[in-house]
Amino acid sequence: MAAVEEGRVALTGDERGLRRPRLYLHYGHTLDPPGWERRHEAGLVPDRLPYGLDRLADSGIDLAVRRVPPREGARSAMSRLFRGASGGFEAPELLHDRDARRSSGLVVCWDERAGVAATLRSSLPGEPPTASGIIWLTDPEAHGGVRNRAAARLLARAECLWVNAMPQLDVLARWGVPSARRHFVPMGVDADFWRNDAEPTPGLVVGGGNDRHRNHPLLVAAMSQLRERVPSLRLELATHHPVDVPSYLGVRHAELDHRAMRKLYGRAEVVVLAVRRNLHLSGLTTILEAMASGRPVVATETPGMSDYVRHGETGFLVRDEPDAIAAAVEELLREPERARELGRRGRAVFERGLTTAHLAAGLAAIFGPLAR
Repeated sequence: MAAVEEGRVALTGDERGLRRPRLYLHYGHTLDPPGWERRHEAGLVPDRLPYGLDRLADSGIDLAVRRVPPREGARSAMSRLFRGASGGFEAPELLHDRDARRSSGLVVCWDERAGVAATLRSSLPGEPPTASGIIWLTDPEAHGGVRNRAAARLLARAECLWVNAMPQLDVLARWGVPSARRHFVPMGVDADFWRNDAEPTPGLVVGGGNDRHRNHPLLVAAMSQLRERVPSLRLELATHHPVDVPSYLGVRHAELDHRAMRKLYGRAEVVVLAVRRNLHLSGLTTILEAMASGRPVVATETPGMSDYVRHGETGFLVRDEPDAIAAAVEELLREPERARELGRRGRAVFERGLTTAHLAAGLAAIFGPLAR
């Protein structure tokens, strides 16, 4: 069971007499684990902790979660200045949560923004080693900056690194990370939260996402072209990016919470992901949420996407061109029964290996031996 004690979420097992691995989860400054847990209990967000890392406890691992530092005062101001100067990396913490951290066998960070600071602290005497996920730092455009190259060199010294896209492993190898310390772990989302039994709205195409690799203008161009052939088509795009969605075509939702996105997936006949080429699989959570909701997906093909979307079975992988996107979406809109079948297969594939329970089990197999 999870309990909030002095600002720290503590998740422990029942058999206290056994020597169990213990992890310290170092979430970044944008996340508030106790607040997330309260919203989860109210049904507002998936999983009890961000990214479903609470499920590591299901594998017999004890968890301590980084206490959230104050968001005001001199310390917060210094952290903001450091993030700005470093290109977004977290500020090093030399003393924060010292007891909780040092009583753990391994520090776990979801991404490199926190992983750099945690790995740096792990070099100090008495500190446990760090394991970190790697997301955007493997992308080609991230290699040019001095700060990013320094971050990569530091992260290469971590106890282990994991990625959600197979092609990223080659980049880790070029960083000098030994094969035993680099891992591919498929991404997952909450199978219960993203379940949807609603009937799709004929002609409704849904897209979304906020990261810099989303190519929403390409999606709008493709759907504008397709609407000339399928007048019933309507696009609903969920993003805070200022993308122009013509009123005749549909609407852009600037802000949607998790529950609203769940309803939107439920109404969709097709979910479309258009991204610029990248290695970290921008839009992967959108793909998995759509699959969990039983909706077929059309995605522009990027390296590693075929590990998640089975072309012709759970959706379509297409070129990043308006004609290719429009043709794939049109095929599904004109064959609604086939679209439903692809959606059902997508849910089945998702349940077999792409939930946060699978993600946590994969991570636990790596972390458990390191944290003892």
